[in-house]
Amino acid sequence: MTDVALHYSIGGPYARVMAALDAVAPDGAPLTLEQLGGFDEFHSGGRMATDRLATLLALGPDDVVLDAGCGLGGSARYLADRYGCRVVGVDLTPEFVALATHLNERTGLAGRVDVRVGDLCDLDLDDRSVDVVWICHISMNVVDKVAMLAELARVLRPGGRLALFEIVAGDGDGDLEFPVPWATEPSGSHLVTADALRDLVIDAGFSVEEWHDPTAEVMSAVRSRYEEFVADPPRPDALGMHTYVPDLTNRVGSYVRNSDAGRTRLVMCVARLPEG
Repeated sequence: MTDVALHYSIGGPYARVMAALDAVAPDGAPLTLEQLGGFDEFHSGGRMATDRLATLLALGPDDVVLDAGCGLGGSARYLADRYGCRVVGVDLTPEFVALATHLNERTGLAGRVDVRVGDLCDLDLDDRSVDVVWICHISMNVVDKVAMLAELARVLRPGGRLALFEIVAGDGDGDLEFPVPWATEPSGSHLVTADALRDLVIDAGFSVEEWHDPTAEVMSAVRSRYEEFVADPPRPDALGMHTYVPDLTNRVGSYVRNSDAGRTRLVMCVARLPEG
């Protein structure tokens, strides 16, 4: 198992999430996306950010989407449910993939969402086999971003689009405070600046159509949620991000302080491959 997969497997999230799900819908009963409440969208701003990025894409039922680094599959299920598209999810963490598969079945979306274990730098997908690549909060864990973007471009059809929502390095003073949600120490964090990420996207053959900095809006929501957690901590057995992210309050607290100090920012992008 890779260092990244080990990081996200700490504490054995499968058993904790399954227990919390049983409290919401006992005995394996069907679940709705509303019951899940976006707990399975492990990125800044959760469902609000997912919806904002999806709006830039205007997906349709004929689209095949690769959710690259899908985690528990929350975004994949949302896209399939709202837009009727088919989604292939790939993630390094076997426990996340097992949970995503379970949730696909219980939400009735297994026919449109297929999730598998895989490496974004070496995908088990055919050339030119997807219409859209969706990537949220992944690049900060990837050392070789050139290889990742080349592989994502390989599986996209001509004219295919890359939808990206990423944490990037800001220009604030001081070193990044740890732990953060994606890393417990500097060796696990591989942030680049927004300009550097844009250059990497362009060098991979994409033309940028949308490029936004949603830091203020998204981090305001993150900060509010963090303050709620501190003021009224959720029960350990309640369904929430804390069921699969150990020490969530401290990690998000560090993240908020890093953002406030300008050490991290957010970017949202849609880019397209040439038609030829």
